[in-house]
Amino acid sequence: MDTSRLFTAALQLREPWRVESVDFRDGDDGRQELHIGIGFEAGSRFRCPEPGCRRDECPVHDTRGRVWRHLNFFQYKAFIHAGVPRVTCPEHGVRTVPVPWARPGSGFTLLFEAWAVEMARHLPVSTLAEQVDETDTRLWRFIAHYVDEARGLEDYTGVEAIGIDETSRKGHNYITVVADLVEHDVINVTAGKDSSTVKRFVDDFTAHNGVPGYVRLVTCDMSLGFRKGIREYLPNAERIVDKFHVVKHANEAVDKVRKAEGRSNGLLKRTKYLWLRNESGLSELQLETKRALMKQRLKTGRACQMRETLQDIYETSRTPGEAWSRLHRLCSWMMHSRLEPMKDLARMIRRHWNEILAYFTHPYTNAVLEGVNSVIQNVKRRARGFRNMDYFATMIYLTCGKLDLKAVTA
Repeated sequence: MDTSRLFTAALQLREPWRVESVDFRDGDDGRQELHIGIGFEAGSRFRCPEPGCRRDECPVHDTRGRVWRHLNFFQYKAFIHAGVPRVTCPEHGVRTVPVPWARPGSGFTLLFEAWAVEMARHLPVSTLAEQVDETDTRLWRFIAHYVDEARGLEDYTGVEAIGIDETSRKGHNYITVVADLVEHDVINVTAGKDSSTVKRFVDDFTAHNGVPGYVRLVTCDMSLGFRKGIREYLPNAERIVDKFHVVKHANEAVDKVRKAEGRSNGLLKRTKYLWLRNESGLSELQLETKRALMKQRLKTGRACQMRETLQDIYETSRTPGEAWSRLHRLCSWMMHSRLEPMKDLARMIRRHWNEILAYFTHPYTNAVLEGVNSVIQNVKRRARGFRNMDYFATMIYLTCGKLDLKAVTA
């Protein structure tokens, strides 16, 4: 088998396309590059590319030279060259024939793009661009194209339980991420963290066959913006305050007590994480230190007991009624504790009483979103930020959404 026939088979070209030349040339940087020339037999006819046109014997009007970057051939950069035919259709006039190895308008082959999209799941695009000696802007264009194409295939019919959470993009710029709590995948990313973000989610959700009226459960934090948006745009949804956010507020309250007491009590110096971590996460020495401090009748010790009681309510309450009773007693304890941060925590729980108790009827949490947030922060660190929101959203969909990329890159 000669070289041309070998590369024709390797590129899976079908008649009338064929490899006509294969040669090595010096690139601009002095390194050798592989250049593959593709052509077609003289007198070949092609199908009219106009959608719906059935004419498949259109003569060639002329050709336009094009070049595409292909997957490296061993250590050599590879390029495909071809004269792309324009055909004359009696009905539609002169039209450019699409080539089987690349998308219309792309400067890369389909195989190169599919490989790069998969690599972008694991590498910062800037690093990937350096490795293949391309600009990251060129890579971003087709990565975003395939992510958008894959998202266009997403169908949210039947989605009934969602989680909403915000995360920082840069400084005080926020994005809101929405996940399907049953399938555990990200279904929407939008800028901001107010009620308008819920509206933008609903618009996108509807465009993917989701029915806002069918959404019956939403887990989120205590944000007034989310609360307003859910009330307006997801009218049949019951809001569940995520238990991790409640416990987070409890941790913050305990730490405020520790800081205030620590100003006059040296025993609390460098003990922050003794009070904020669960005992299962402490070393044996840390556990002994904490238990010794608990015997000192410290205010921080009492606050820590209240936080641990809250966690125990979440972990061991068997019915909503039992949770109601235990949470009521805890709030009473905190209100009579003479510890202002714990009293503030009790007031907050009472303000969101029904939404917090809803967890014990529908035990959904934003755990999937907490995991997604750690991935998002890792992506952000790897890329050292993103120039715009669209790039950031693209990477979140690529790494955290269950997109069927094979359907659009195959």
